[in-house]
Amino acid sequence: MYNTLIVFASEHGTVEKCARELFLLIDGKVDICDLNKRDIIPDLSGYDSIVIGGSIHSGKIQRVISDFCVANLDLLINKRIGLFINCIYSGEKALKQLEEAFPRELSDKAVVREHFGGEINELKLNYWEKIITKQMIDQENLVVSLSKEKIDHFAKTISNQDLYG
Repeated sequence: MYNTLIVFASEHGTVEKCARELFLLIDGKVDICDLNKRDIIPDLSGYDSIVIGGSIHSGKIQRVISDFCVANLDLLINKRIGLFINCIYSGEKALKQLEEAFPRELSDKAVVREHFGGEINELKLNYWEKIITKQMIDQENLVVSLSKEKIDHFAKTISNQDLYG
């Protein structure tokens, strides 16, 4: 049985929702760690796979995710890695954001990378976030939704024991 750790940071709840869905879908023993709510990170050496997820704001992933990746890069590149983002874009823009969200060494090593889409919960947005988000959606005709299919595929891929080397 393989051990997986899901490390994430969620500003408005969407990344947490996706991380919890992955927690339920990934085979084996799975632990979950919200970097925004934890001061101590579990010992990464005890895990076969590590999933890292965050959301994109103003074109960048949260600093806590970026800092985690940089601080643990030497250990992470020796693990099975899965990377995901949540963003309101789809297609080429989402792929570009996914490409730029994580260090190149991690992206190249990942067995699965995906953008799951996004959600807008206006109750959790501040005044300026509401205005900016609404403008982006209106100006670019964005359809904002989460992809259950991408989450399912991600979980199946990271769970695939044939990919363990």
